Amino acid sequence: MKSKGKVKVQEALKKIEKGSVGDKIFIYGPEDYLTEQFLKKFSKRWKTENFYPENINEFFSFTGTSLFGESPVPVIVHGELLPSVIKGKKQIEKFLQKLKGLNKFIVASFSDLDYRSLKGELFSGILNLSEVVIYSDFYSESALKKLLRKKLLEKNVSDEILSLIVETVGAELRELRNETDKLLNYPGELNEEVVKLLLSSSGKVNVFELIFLLINGEEREYLNKINKLLNEGTEPLQIIGLFQTQTRQIVNVLSGRQVKLPKEVLKKVQLASGKMGILKALKLLKTLNETEFSVKMGKLTGDEALKRLIFEFRSF
Repeated sequence: MKSKGKVKVQEALKKIEKGSVGDKIFIYGPEDYLTEQFLKKFSKRWKTENFYPENINEFFSFTGTSLFGESPVPVIVHGELLPSVIKGKKQIEKFLQKLKGLNKFIVASFSDLDYRSLKGELFSGILNLSEVVIYSDFYSESALKKLLRKKLLEKNVSDEILSLIVETVGAELRELRNETDKLLNYPGELNEEVVKLLLSSSGKVNVFELIFLLINGEEREYLNKINKLLNEGTEPLQIIGLFQTQTRQIVNVLSGRQVKLPKEVLKKVQLASGKMGILKALKLLKTLNETEFSVKMGKLTGDEALKRLIFEFRSF
């Protein structure tokens, strides 16, 4: 089959507005925030139904019919985890045959895929069945500085300070958004000393510390920290969402995939991965997805859901 050129995610986002993005879509790349934005924007324009690798049988049961008009577009979220659950020639063929029978689909990987993965039977099959291949890449430093200058317009920051922010936080848009909120709320001038001080403690490491308490069964410490976060006004769904991201990173480590994390955090993730094993990690991910749904539907309060997690995990 003729090889497809990659469409930049920024271009694909514009095409959604025109209603011409394509019917069979494969999106992947290192900038997961842009992938998330693409799916959100697509879902606002067209009806979708999400499926996750840990619940792949639900995707196999998808019929594409709807009692309420428009049939949903099936979206496989976190497609990078598919190799963890679809193994062997028969399973791969079954999955690809299911995709082939669909008029529309999206397979969305929230990480980059290396050459070997893309040439493997599973992802090469997805590529062949896709009409559009979208790549979510990091913005260049100049583009990031332009975005930051716009966000921090009232602060009148220098080019040197913008470079320092990018150097300190990195190129990931999600981290830049979260970290620069601190700068935006700072009442004084943003000089080098202030920026280094405000950005010196990334929330990512603290979040990983929290999930390690969950994995290690340290109930009292986990509950104390959860209570503190809730008392500070942290949104429960935000914590659950971060847990989902971190658990997927653990699954990635268990699947032999590269994970970009600070060295000290990566060591802890690898240690936690060794304790859990792939099945337990996938079960935790499934539980987190169900917990998120229960909170959104009002079946549980966020407070209850977060506190129940430590006891549910103990029973795995």
